[in-house]
Amino acid sequence: MPGLGKTTLAKKLYNHSSVLNHFDKRLWCVVSQTYERKRLLIDILHSMTNLKVDKFLEMEVAELGENLYKNLKERRYFVVMDDIWNVKAWDDLKMYFPKDKTRSRILFTSRNKEVASEASSDGIINELPFLTVDECWDLLQQKVFGKALCPREFQDVGKQIATSCKGLPLAVAGIAAVLANMEKKENLWQEVAASLSSYIFKDQDILELSYKHLPIHLKPCFLYFSAFEEDREIPVKKLLSLWISEGFIQKKRGQEIRGCCGGISH
Repeated sequence: MPGLGKTTLAKKLYNHSSVLNHFDKRLWCVVSQTYERKRLLIDILHSMTNLKVDKFLEMEVAELGENLYKNLKERRYFVVMDDIWNVKAWDDLKMYFPKDKTRSRILFTSRNKEVASEASSDGIINELPFLTVDECWDLLQQKVFGKALCPREFQDVGKQIATSCKGLPLAVAGIAAVLANMEKKENLWQEVAASLSSYIFKDQDILELSYKHLPIHLKPCFLYFSAFEEDREIPVKKLLSLWISEGFIQKKRGQEIRGCCGGISH
């Protein structure tokens, strides 16, 4: 199930002090539904060495794999393969990870429990639970109001919205972003609550809801993300420059790019 917070939890673990202190090497790659072995190897090497990607693009798969193997040999490493859909992705890479009995660890995040079962018969599978309604409501309040208290007139409709999130943190975050950027009027919250009744929360449903409630001038900016490859980081400066060149945003002479875009990129 998407939206339960698998990647968020993996990132917290990846950056936790106990992991930083225990492992010699940390590696991260995003696999996704479609992947290329060369691209995964490049992502892993880049996350481990911080060398420019251009250095690795010139290498063949065999050279990349050998490079990775040598860097990990007799080292204790921690690898995260995020959003893995098929065990074949692991089968394509596992020969490049040395088995030196250094107590290294591999962590998968996946929507499919079978992927973990097929990858390792003795691995530990941790299925994330859905949030309770109260947890959804607490998270919604936190993201919309911060440390401030939710006004009483919004509480009933707010709890209705929280219930409609079906226990998914991603749904709460998406709806909270909509609510946080609209006028704080009860009738507007009622409109959001009414629109949620027709949604079964999937990734595209949450995106559609976010898009629906965007100001008109921001909708082209939102749609522009479809031009980029899935699960790839987009440099903010590059994105803002593209928006300006497309005429989505107006830049005054002498004005910094980030200045003319305000908080759009957030």
